[in-house]
Amino acid sequence: MNRKRDVYYWQERSITKYLKNEWVEHAVFKIDSNGVEGIGAGTPNPDYGETYKTTMAIIEKMRKLTENWTDLNDYAEFEKEMNNIVKFDMSSKTAVEIAIADYILNSKELDLSKILFSKNYINESMKKIYVFNDMDYDVFEEIVDSKVKIEFLEKLNNEEIKKLKEKIEKYNVWIDFKGIFNHFELKKILDSFKNINIIAIEQPLPVGNEHAIKDLLFKYPVFWDESFKNISDVIRLREYSTGLVFELTKFGGLMKTAEYLNFVRDIGLETMISSRIEHPITLNWSKKIMNSFDYIDLDYDHYIIKTSK
Repeated sequence: MNRKRDVYYWQERSITKYLKNEWVEHAVFKIDSNGVEGIGAGTPNPDYGETYKTTMAIIEKMRKLTENWTDLNDYAEFEKEMNNIVKFDMSSKTAVEIAIADYILNSKELDLSKILFSKNYINESMKKIYVFNDMDYDVFEEIVDSKVKIEFLEKLNNEEIKKLKEKIEKYNVWIDFKGIFNHFELKKILDSFKNINIIAIEQPLPVGNEHAIKDLLFKYPVFWDESFKNISDVIRLREYSTGLVFELTKFGGLMKTAEYLNFVRDIGLETMISSRIEHPITLNWSKKIMNSFDYIDLDYDHYIIKTSK
């Protein structure tokens, strides 16, 4: 075959515990050229309509582009061309972008995480805890840190809210509401947690309802995640925000993440680097840039049994 390099891709799974699902699927992408390898991974996000099949379908298109691209060290130009192929499925783009960044590091000893991102030495890290009805609260037995981020996967009934409150009373708590509650439900939960030391609230209302949070902005730092996808969202949310939440897979890799981070900083908003349950490769690259952010939400090892083919 007439190609400049070999490119492979395959599926891996992270086996989980404490959660309703048994595993999380990842797409892995590998570049192999003249003995130099680059490996990237991306995890489809169902919140944005991504599945393993959609991710792999787009990766197949990018495989052909990657096999015959003249110089993969021309990272910015490749990223521009890839944008013509990838419109919405950022998990596929992340897998390829990280593989190329890994390839450049291995071939030229150029770490793009250091080139694209500057450090912020004052930040706060926390452990993630997913909450849902009939959950196994044994996960709290593994958490000895003072700061946690609880993330709602679904609306909790009153009994579960009471159980959760008892479990989180000893922590400093960041609450990610995932935009699944209306304003009345949100205030009711916050009233229930009035004796909890709340660090911040994240995505307190559904996308499109951000303006309704004004009455709570003076009480809590407010961060947006699902509402934040591009530069126009930053401008739209500025009036209702303390800060915004970043993920590598959300923005398709390092380039867009760095671009948006610089813009968000310039207008005076705070930042968090976060992650869903991702492939270890994606998580490792997130950790390389984590000190560029004010808050760090990358610690969910307590949910992972193993990641393998």
